Amino acid sequence: MVIFRLTQEEYENLKAACVVRGARNVSDFARSQLLLAMDRERSEVLERLSEIQSGMHRLEQSLDVSLKRGGKK
Repeated sequence: MVIFRLTQEEYENLKAACVVRGARNVSDFARSQLLLAMDRERSEVLERLSEIQSGMHRLEQSLDVSLKRGGKK
């Protein structure tokens, strides 16, 4: 269970967003939005890790080529 406080204005904005999105209630809407945000963040982290892995692979290949040439370019 998660509990957090909102200002009256924040709560009114949240309720309005629920109506616009057709959510059953504030709790369901808040839960779905939180899970979506976590999913997006996870995807961004995985994408970044993939980029890092690709860069490491390119460096490894470059190092292998350089070592095969005896360190000469």
